[in-house]
Amino acid sequence: MKKLFLLMILFIVLMLRFSLSVRVTEIFQKEVYRMNLSLEDGRIKILKINNKYPLKNIYGKLGYKENGKYEGYFLVKSIKEYENIYFVELEDIKSTKIEDNFLEKYLQTLFNRAEENYSYGIRNINRAILLGDNTRIKKDLKDKIRYIGLSHIFAMSGLHIGLVIVIFYFIFKKTVKNKRLIEILLLISITLYYLSVKESPSFTRAYIMAIVYLLGKLFYEKVDLGKTLFISATVSILINPTVIFSVSFQLSYGAMIAIIYIFPYIRKINYKKLKILDYILFTTTIQIFLMPITVYYFNTIQFLSVISNLIFLPLASFYITINYIALFLENFYLSFLLKPIIEILYKILIYLIDFFSELPYLSVEYESKNLIYIYIVVFVIIIICKNVKKSLPLGD
Repeated sequence: MKKLFLLMILFIVLMLRFSLSVRVTEIFQKEVYRMNLSLEDGRIKILKINNKYPLKNIYGKLGYKENGKYEGYFLVKSIKEYENIYFVELEDIKSTKIEDNFLEKYLQTLFNRAEENYSYGIRNINRAILLGDNTRIKKDLKDKIRYIGLSHIFAMSGLHIGLVIVIFYFIFKKTVKNKRLIEILLLISITLYYLSVKESPSFTRAYIMAIVYLLGKLFYEKVDLGKTLFISATVSILINPTVIFSVSFQLSYGAMIAIIYIFPYIRKINYKKLKILDYILFTTTIQIFLMPITVYYFNTIQFLSVISNLIFLPLASFYITINYIALFLENFYLSFLLKPIIEILYKILIYLIDFFSELPYLSVEYESKNLIYIYIVVFVIIIICKNVKKSLPLGD
């Protein structure tokens, strides 16, 4: 009954939010609209139209401007649809660039100082994992990362928020005795970091989830991860209803559903409680559960990417953590102490990326949608069996 009530709330939120959004059919050629948009290498993504979120993703092009976010008035010269994605050509009537805030500028200054003597390749990778700016990673390297199934590592996501929380928790645990004060300091720390990096939907979702979880810990001690997931999803949809159609949204929350509801049953296989087997089962569960989404959107099955993730996830996590610590040390001009470690880890990462990208069958093309239907049937059967088991009377 409680779950039904929560679903009703989500449904009402969705209806209210969609009613306050703008449909693409309400946008006309040769009309001027107030817009917020992001510009990256000549390509734009419209974020708001007349202070409303568009219900479909709208991309397009604009005359030459610097990369960044803009707000102002734009003329819609043309609008076209291609495979349910809309493309527009805009003309700038009057707009201004949204400048970086103080925290963004400060983090950028720290980054520039810390990365001053690094190679071009290291700076570009670190810019992606520390600042959320992956525009400077070369296309061939991006293609390799995507083929191996590691895009979530090199884009700001839940992994990065989790590592930031772990680092700050370790620092506060050593210096602060009050448990509630530690949780408050964690909330402040990740909020400051969130405000310091480039905004991205995946990082925003991870931040919302972390905030909901930490607030739960602060007020209720024991946190229900299922409720945390539900609340964070509701808040994300309330902020921007179009995220529900986003592939990254579906992958993020799909992974969390697998972790919270599927993995606890799978890990029972590991009756000897071996940590390495737990890790393998954890990664494999997520990969298998997300397979229908990758098939639906990309017509591929990342068949052996489980293996690459098993190797890369701990290595990349260590690399990101060392870079976070170096960035923190640069407040005291001491990041150079970690430079040799960072350079060695970078070389290992690139070597492994090149090695795995040459392996066949990490990603296999699969255009049939039958797998999706099989997953749906299996999922429904599991839910029915679970509910029937609960409703059956206990034996004598």
